[in-house]
Amino acid sequence: MVGVVLAALLFHVMPCLSQDGSSFSLSYNGGNILTQPVTISLIWVSTDWHESSQEAIRNSITSLTQSRYDQVSGSDVPTLGNWWEIIRQYTDGSNSPVTDKVDVGSECFYIGPHLNMTLDQVVGIGRSVFNKTSIDEFGGNLTCTGVFEVNDRTIYHVLFSHSVNFQHGENQRKLMELCRGDFAVPVSADVDVKMAWARAPQNPNDQCSTFFRGDYYLGPPNGDEKIDSLVGYILSNIAEKVTNCDGRGWVGNDGSDQTVSSSCAALFPGERAGPPLFMDMERNVSFNVVGLNGYRYMVQYIWDQKIKNCALKPSEICGTNALTFKQPKGYLSTGIVVNHTTGLQPYPTNQKCRWKIQYPTAKFIGFTINYLSLAADTDDQLKICQSDSGPAQCSIFHSNSENFDKNFKITGSKAYVEFTSGESVSSFESTGWELTYSAGLCSGKEDISDQKGVIGYSPSAGYSYAEGLSCQWILHGKARTPVTLSFTHINISKDFDFLAINNDRMQQVANFSGIYLGSDLPQLNLTGEVTIEFATQTGTGEGWSANFYISSPVDQNRKAFLVVIVILLGFVAISVSLALVALALIKSRKYEPHGMDLNENCMLMRAEVSQEGDQIGEGPSSIVYRAVSTDGISIAIKSPKQPTSGKRLEEEILIKASSHPNIISLVGYGEDGTRGRYLVFEFMDRGSLSRNLKERGEMLDWEKRLAIALQISSAIQMLHMYLRPPIYHGNISSENILLDEDYNAKLGGFGASKYCTNEGLNPEMPSEMDEDIRSFGLLLVELLKGEPIFNGNESCEFLRNFEGSDEVLGRGQEWFDPRLSIPGEEWKVMGLAKFGEIAKWCIGSGGGGGSWRVGMDGNRPKIGDLVSGLEQVKQLFCCSSGQG
Repeated sequence: MVGVVLAALLFHVMPCLSQDGSSFSLSYNGGNILTQPVTISLIWVSTDWHESSQEAIRNSITSLTQSRYDQVSGSDVPTLGNWWEIIRQYTDGSNSPVTDKVDVGSECFYIGPHLNMTLDQVVGIGRSVFNKTSIDEFGGNLTCTGVFEVNDRTIYHVLFSHSVNFQHGENQRKLMELCRGDFAVPVSADVDVKMAWARAPQNPNDQCSTFFRGDYYLGPPNGDEKIDSLVGYILSNIAEKVTNCDGRGWVGNDGSDQTVSSSCAALFPGERAGPPLFMDMERNVSFNVVGLNGYRYMVQYIWDQKIKNCALKPSEICGTNALTFKQPKGYLSTGIVVNHTTGLQPYPTNQKCRWKIQYPTAKFIGFTINYLSLAADTDDQLKICQSDSGPAQCSIFHSNSENFDKNFKITGSKAYVEFTSGESVSSFESTGWELTYSAGLCSGKEDISDQKGVIGYSPSAGYSYAEGLSCQWILHGKARTPVTLSFTHINISKDFDFLAINNDRMQQVANFSGIYLGSDLPQLNLTGEVTIEFATQTGTGEGWSANFYISSPVDQNRKAFLVVIVILLGFVAISVSLALVALALIKSRKYEPHGMDLNENCMLMRAEVSQEGDQIGEGPSSIVYRAVSTDGISIAIKSPKQPTSGKRLEEEILIKASSHPNIISLVGYGEDGTRGRYLVFEFMDRGSLSRNLKERGEMLDWEKRLAIALQISSAIQMLHMYLRPPIYHGNISSENILLDEDYNAKLGGFGASKYCTNEGLNPEMPSEMDEDIRSFGLLLVELLKGEPIFNGNESCEFLRNFEGSDEVLGRGQEWFDPRLSIPGEEWKVMGLAKFGEIAKWCIGSGGGGGSWRVGMDGNRPKIGDLVSGLEQVKQLFCCSSGQG
């Protein structure tokens, strides 16, 4: 079947939906109400009952007892226990409520002939179950777990499978008419009992069923539409029995015979979309209540006397005091909201509900209206305000027909929500509302001039950040002084939310999106003013945090004063600059570097070069000269060997990367009209690492060499991990590593650099990053040995010797730079051995021994792993020196 077949009393959606809720109610007429524990005795007719079907029905009955549930806080899905709590509103003349306990009693199973059954046959089976002798007379076709008892606290129900047919003619007509009532069974000469009956529907045209359709219906919750429809019929019949056992209990006050269930069983029009249901898209089922043991069901609504409307669970009535919410995220609602698109039942009348949201560190409270169904032309309204008293900024919603902004914010750390309902509620239009809120813990710009501290967006545990954030943290460091960022946590919704790092020229040096753990957590070494930007399109991540250190913070009190001075000096600077440009044009063969388009801090300078005497380096396509700017600063000028035009990729990459303290700084460019573009760099006093190792290697002790390795690994980490897109250096060697006066290393030689195109996406092709890692491994070998190794086989042979600190102590001197002695401290020896193992891992020399690995998995490491490993080597050197 396409839909689900439902009994006549089931799912004819919400009776009173067409009634005047303010006038209709049920009245007690003095009859019998079942206030003591109730037993449901069942007679199963047919051989076609499956145990799973029988268990679903039994479970629905035992699920009516509310005390059997382990309550789940915050769940809006009604339970069958909630459903029964509505029925327990009804009391007898002594004000005793309907029983709170319902159980399955004795059961009988009839497996004899069941085609074309007559009413007399059904009555005969019903009479027999009260007497053991009569049960035995069926010769095994009728078996029972126990003989039925006759008492006022038992409800008797005959259940036919869908395969049972009734005899045609008058008997069938009488039986079918009984689907809305009982039939009498004479147990003895003076005792009759009433039995209800139900048959699992055979087809959509069954007289006692209807074909259910609807936009919210996906499939039967227990996998069998016949059984699920039967459950609803059985439970509604039980509700009738306990509240109106003899026809003089609770019935409509308008002279009708409406009862707790029939008043909510108006025929469902075929053209309507269907009753609202919870939908499980994964299991492809729909339901409106849950039972014990994970069962789900679809049941009909029950008339709720308190709200004068149909319901599936008791409606929550507002108290006199406002409820306070102190969590950074949450939701509020009135009514039961299904799938954030429709309400499951109407809200109560005459309500005034208030909530206070308070989160002390919030910059704003953001709201999203998920669902709103308030009837037009009523006093019902939802109000969200900045303050709970006096004039305040409020958003007021009166009707679901209004056009309104579903997403809005209230500035500050507090917000107030108020809902009021009037004298009457329309079931079609007044089914409630739901909103979600989240505290935004950042908004706009935050200036930071403390030397060290913690920044980030890490809400309380268990909560994610807010949607729609646009926040900045500005670390105010003095120009060209170090600023360090060490991230301790990054969990950001990938490809939707972003954390960007900008240097002092507002050039983006890193952009994070996703989850970073362990060695992948970035550590950025920058300079000057650093801006961290956090923008979110979702509210699903867990945020981020970072420790910062500003070596020379800017005094913010002086900054405002300096702005005025800068403005005045700007006019003078412009005049001087124009004069210098004019002078530069006069000298046609002198290099004339200018400020870069994207680098506002580049100096406008003028330098003269003697090409013969000042050459300090040469590559395949360019020559590097030493020069002195007009203000006396030494600079390096990279001159192309052949004429060039346009902006080269090298310059573009350097503009992004040279903010890193261990990447050579590009300070300007120039053009002489003949060969084209010249790049101007800072001058490194001690020259290349290659030259230093060759000519004065004894000056580079093990600690200096380890520091150089760490500094260059940090520079590579910047290129591979933190820039978007990642950058492949392409020529990592000692020739392209330059040292300043204090032996601090900077990576240069970006002529072969390019943006990564593979990034390891094709496992059959090595990525450009892997090539950089291998080159870095060869550099580490050169630092250990003191001379370059140009042959891959030679490097592998060399690295096989790094099998542990004992080998280093026994034979190590021949494997290391002979100008440096093997350390005497055991920890430093271990450090050198592990230094070699890292080099071996980079080069990819295969398995090998060694007790220490840095996450070796058969592949070359990522640069984050190498930085982490070298930091561990540094700790070993510190241990032997009594540091750290």
